[in-house]
Amino acid sequence: MKNNDCFKPSFKLISVADAKKKLARTIKNFTKKKKVEVISIEESENRILAEDLLSNFNIPPFDNSAVDGFGINFEDFLKKKIKVFKIVGSAKPGQPFKKKISSGEAIQIYTGAMIPSSKSLVIDTVLMNEDCNYKNGFVEISQNIIKGSNIRIFGEDIKKKSIILKKGRKIRSVDLGLIASVGKIKVKVFKKVKVGIFSTGDELSGSKTKKNSIQIFDSNKITLLALFKRIGCEVFDLGIVKDDYNESKKKLLNATLKYDLIITTGGISSSKTDKIIEVISEIGSLKFWRIAVKPGRPIAFGNINNVPFFGLPGNPVAVIITFFMFVLDFTFRLNGRIQFPVSYNKIPSGFDFKKKKGRTEWIRGSIKRTKNNLELIKFNKQGSGILSSISNTEGIIELDDKFQLIKKGDILKFYRYEDLLN
Repeated sequence: MKNNDCFKPSFKLISVADAKKKLARTIKNFTKKKKVEVISIEESENRILAEDLLSNFNIPPFDNSAVDGFGINFEDFLKKKIKVFKIVGSAKPGQPFKKKISSGEAIQIYTGAMIPSSKSLVIDTVLMNEDCNYKNGFVEISQNIIKGSNIRIFGEDIKKKSIILKKGRKIRSVDLGLIASVGKIKVKVFKKVKVGIFSTGDELSGSKTKKNSIQIFDSNKITLLALFKRIGCEVFDLGIVKDDYNESKKKLLNATLKYDLIITTGGISSSKTDKIIEVISEIGSLKFWRIAVKPGRPIAFGNINNVPFFGLPGNPVAVIITFFMFVLDFTFRLNGRIQFPVSYNKIPSGFDFKKKKGRTEWIRGSIKRTKNNLELIKFNKQGSGILSSISNTEGIIELDDKFQLIKKGDILKFYRYEDLLN
């Protein structure tokens, strides 16, 4: 197809729910042959597990003391009414007590030390130092005790060959200790998604200084590069594509040879200078274009040579919002992730608001915390080019497409930026 100034693709405006359904159905086509690699656990933070991770050991590997204190046999205390025990030795981590223990005897034991086992007498209860009176080689029990107190039982945390982390789970920094504790030094993870990002538009300047007064700095790309890097992707800056049909076609086709996901910003509206939709309609397949949402209405999704493509709007706020609400979840799944935390909270509105029925609106806001409750407050400027509405707020307030009037006290979904990125 040649450049056509009269090009008018016919795409029906769809709802947010329908767009998300299309994304969910489509993602399966791109994850069937997901590549994996084996890396050290030191490199594994924020990577996605490509297999269930099984424990090599029981944890703890033996009965051990949870506190510093004294080990006794509970029957001595309960039935024989012994309250004063003779200290016959000690057990320390890595230095177990190996001698025999008789009725009326106790050992001094330290946190993590193995509970001694003996055919003659079983140490089955550990008393904390502060619950005893210790003097001249004897320990006196000064209060009632419970059998089994302060003992960590063999395998009570993790059983050998049990699943400690499931396939599709993001490895967090707090998971690394667990992985190391079961003897793992390497893990199998999915390879990082390679994301190529284009900006489009003759008005953009990619340098630190503008060539002339009518150009604007490219703020969208720097934001997207950081966001994709944050969620564990390899990200590539593919420069600025001018509003030219042939240049757009050539660069998008070349990108499909190197990247797993292609992102463009701008160039997807209906003006004569916007060429991206026309190009994608020829060389690829569009699944949707234009959603009943504000901001971000002209967002597009499809594929080129079986490589997924998102065309994001040009306005900076719309880029960030559509990334969070559409691109983020898709990219997580493209990375192999299948386990997700709840991404929103339901909080009462602290404001009244009138909107268009049949359109979802995402406004920027924060949580106002008082002594007795929480409520949502909106930022005073909500334009799609007002980047301060992102920087000066905690997250996104969703106004459902079913409603026209939002009243103070109505329960709304609130998406914190940081929660979404986790």
